[in-house]
Amino acid sequence: MVLAGETPNEGEAVRLLRSPHCPAQAVEVLADSSWVRGSRAVLVQLLRHPACPRPFAWDVLPHLGWADLLSVAREPRGAPPIRRQAERKLVERLPHMAAGERVALARRAPRRVTAAMLREGEERCVQALLDNPCFTEDDAVRLVASNGHAPCVVAVLRHVRWGRQPAVVSAALRAPAVPLGVALGLAATLPVRELERILAVGEVSEILRDKVRVLLHRRGEGECG
Repeated sequence: MVLAGETPNEGEAVRLLRSPHCPAQAVEVLADSSWVRGSRAVLVQLLRHPACPRPFAWDVLPHLGWADLLSVAREPRGAPPIRRQAERKLVERLPHMAAGERVALARRAPRRVTAAMLREGEERCVQALLDNPCFTEDDAVRLVASNGHAPCVVAVLRHVRWGRQPAVVSAALRAPAVPLGVALGLAATLPVRELERILAVGEVSEILRDKVRVLLHRRGEGECG
């Protein structure tokens, strides 16, 4: 139909673009059709198609909403340059998104976007980020080390998965945003060798160092007794 010069309706165009047999030439014809820019459904499917023309994508991506950008960024068969551009647009959009929108994005964001959300100040957003399948232990360590919002850092430490990772606990003891009481609770879970390493490295606050010394002294007394 499209290749024959006929103009499909919106539903026909969407079905065509979703088909694994949709030819690249049909994609190019649709991208050149002025009516397509007025159809959100067709526009998104065009951007998700591996044959989507780059100039067309660069022109229309800035005008998409965040949910459509996410759809393009997460499309496995999409052209990598277009997916990356959609991710960049999402990152640019983050400061202007409402808290609820950022929470929804955090649950499903791809790797490049999760990395941009590690300093997020909304606790609900961080909690959603922690359950994102793309979130990694390295992300948890970086979040604890770089996020200056105590509730967000504590959310990581309370997480059933990430809060138990030794690298995360170690990063938390060096993080300024971690409340002293929380840091002491973490220190109490560490073995003597790790506590001695903390004192030797000297990357924690002097107050915490003093508390760790007391903890080590008490453990030594317990062993002697």
